[in-house]
Amino acid sequence: MVSGGRTAMSAEMTFFDLLKVPEFILESLMVSGKTPDIQKLIGWEFRGHNVGIIPKMGRILKFKKGFRRSGDEVHGYNVLIKQNSPEEPWIALPSEINPKRHGFYKVYPAKFSPKYNHYPHALMLDYGKGGNPIYDPSQFLRDYLVKPFEDNDDLYLGKAYVELFGKLIPVGYFVIERYNKAEI
Repeated sequence: MVSGGRTAMSAEMTFFDLLKVPEFILESLMVSGKTPDIQKLIGWEFRGHNVGIIPKMGRILKFKKGFRRSGDEVHGYNVLIKQNSPEEPWIALPSEINPKRHGFYKVYPAKFSPKYNHYPHALMLDYGKGGNPIYDPSQFLRDYLVKPFEDNDDLYLGKAYVELFGKLIPVGYFVIERYNKAEI
């Protein structure tokens, strides 16, 4: 799958294909991915699925991420999703009519952060700047988001970290795909 330092993957890969890719390939895609066009995220919700042992142990695999403009800034949120199989629909909890939005974050280019620039071509989803309550553990999350395939504006790859005592600790990868218009 890897030749000459480049991945032999294409934009023909689907959301479900990326969920099956080994983590060393996901890391290669994080390094080689392109900066997402933030304007193409705004106003949408993306279905998401975590990859890795930590999310599996925590039984937090399925989620949705939404992106919205707030003045001159872009912010986002997560939607609580029923943890059914990946082949089943993403169903918001407690209901589709009244989804629980939580885990709020501010979105900005990672290259502008002296602290969070592990992937300078990525977008940073900074939960520490999302206005989460002090008791909410999501405030320690820092997600990097890249576009793994240049000609696909619907599929994105991310890597989640937890910031503890000034250090970023990797939690795992996640894949998101455009799913529905945001209704907020």
